[in-house]
Amino acid sequence: MKTRILLGALFVSGTLSLRADPLTQSTFTEVVKDVNVVAAATKAAAPASVSEIVKAPDKVRTGPDSRAELTAPDQTITRIGANTVFSFEPSGRNINLEQGNVLFHSPAGKGGGSIRSGGAAAAVLGTTLIVSSTGTGGFKVILLEGKGTVTLGNGHSVNLTAGQLVFVLPGQTGFGPVLEINLGKLVAGSTLVHGFSKSLPSLSLIQNAINHQNHDLGKGKTDTGVPPENFIQNPGNNGLNTVDPNSYHNTISTIKTRPG
Repeated sequence: MKTRILLGALFVSGTLSLRADPLTQSTFTEVVKDVNVVAAATKAAAPASVSEIVKAPDKVRTGPDSRAELTAPDQTITRIGANTVFSFEPSGRNINLEQGNVLFHSPAGKGGGSIRSGGAAAAVLGTTLIVSSTGTGGFKVILLEGKGTVTLGNGHSVNLTAGQLVFVLPGQTGFGPVLEINLGKLVAGSTLVHGFSKSLPSLSLIQNAINHQNHDLGKGKTDTGVPPENFIQNPGNNGLNTVDPNSYHNTISTIKTRPG
């Protein structure tokens, strides 16, 4: 089912502010293996190439063990994982994610947006984050550094810090406890973070967040809720296949979130 990601600057009273620059096109800055652009008008697919500009509403589609990086005029970076299909929309800062995983990094003051998937919808603020479709009409949001907020259409919200994950599922009217994952294990196995020739501009901030969480883990101040051995070092999974809706619901009753 299609996941719709609206990358606006601010979420105010249930709507997106339009003060951010539109994100209707972006330029390929890296292409790895099987990456294609599918023309909306003809449905014809053609291999993507570095420096090519992709515009709404054409789709980007990646194959197994493939990935791509796109950079927008405002320097927003979109990294696309394997087996992913997405497209920009013709206006605003909107993205349709039909399947797969994407990482977004926005310069300070330009991040945030709203995600929709069937009956699931939420606004998301954060500088570096991963959005992953569950394949069942929902999605999960993982914050890699800094602070973020996920807000449902009814105004209910939850705050995230680096290393925390929340699911937004169809029909959801409130949030369960936030799942704190082992950020170091996730990042180490993620091709969205390490699978490109250039480092993310926020990599040092992500590493600081990992160091902070490791310190808390060592002091017994936090509990990731997921055994570290569940984070399989598999370059094909983007480090994301370890946390699904079932395991989320099975672990939230034992989660201890990081002190505020």
